[in-house]
Amino acid sequence: MVLPQAIAALIDLLGQAADREALSHDARLDVVSAVRRAIVHKRKAGRKNDERLDRAYADFRTGTRGLELYRKHIPNFRKLSRWRRRVEGDRLLKTLNKRAEREKKRRPSPTNRAGELSLRQSVPGNCRPDNSL
Repeated sequence: MVLPQAIAALIDLLGQAADREALSHDARLDVVSAVRRAIVHKRKAGRKNDERLDRAYADFRTGTRGLELYRKHIPNFRKLSRWRRRVEGDRLLKTLNKRAEREKKRRPSPTNRAGELSLRQSVPGNCRPDNSL
């Protein structure tokens, strides 16, 4: 691996600074960790979405179900045995339903608009004078 000349010069300067300060091995490792954190950014947490499942979910949301969905989104669906077809179809549906549940959870739940009362409220607010703020 060939480093750019500017970066190689900075590494050399960093090594000289560590020698001047007489840093211990552990301290040098801390310096290396700090430099790495500054240069290499963290990745986004979680697993990447599968593009094949993204396309299947888009069709699922438009109302495609059953054999049409399976034939389109399960590779070699026609060549599978009937039991394997059933397993793969159930697996795909389970995945798509789980995505739909998660998406539903992410949506904000319907709440009362400002000024509207819920069925249990007779007056606006939380009805507790000591906690009215």
